[in-house]
Amino acid sequence: MTNDADKSLFEKVQNRDARAFDQLIRIHSPALNNFILQMVSNVEDAQDILQDTFVRVWEKSHQFKSKSTVKTWIYRIAINLSYSHLKRRKRWTYTVLEDMKTLVSGSDPVKDTELSYHSEMLEKSLVTLTPRQKSVVIARIYQDLPFAEISEAIGCSVNSAKVHFHEGKKRIEAFMKVQVGENG
Repeated sequence: MTNDADKSLFEKVQNRDARAFDQLIRIHSPALNNFILQMVSNVEDAQDILQDTFVRVWEKSHQFKSKSTVKTWIYRIAINLSYSHLKRRKRWTYTVLEDMKTLVSGSDPVKDTELSYHSEMLEKSLVTLTPRQKSVVIARIYQDLPFAEISEAIGCSVNSAKVHFHEGKKRIEAFMKVQVGENG
């Protein structure tokens, strides 16, 4: 959906149009649910946070000031709720990213074993990231969001988002090097 179409739909939501709100949910739920799931690593928690996100969107729609895109504003709410959830849970565990799972095709056992090993290492490496780095890495790589939208969503400058991304990549690479050294 284009930003203009999204904005037009959201204006209807701001005027308390329930059908427009349902449509907004249908449009944004799949990608947002995947994003939240990657943040909290639990299907039930992700669904609860997704629901809470849209409740907040409905309740706070009048506070949207068009300084960012509707999508960015919704992601910001989801990120904040995910952070709060994780702080309450005091855990930062991660699941194997779905994109890595699709690489394991079953056609070549040697390659599949290697990809499975790398996938497991990547999962473990994400634990080394700060919450902000993890948000930026997931948003950039797996949600394909531009740094401008990421920066608005997490509440920092574009340059800070880029720094968080590159620092996160460095931590992942360092973790991988240690793992290869220990297991290689």
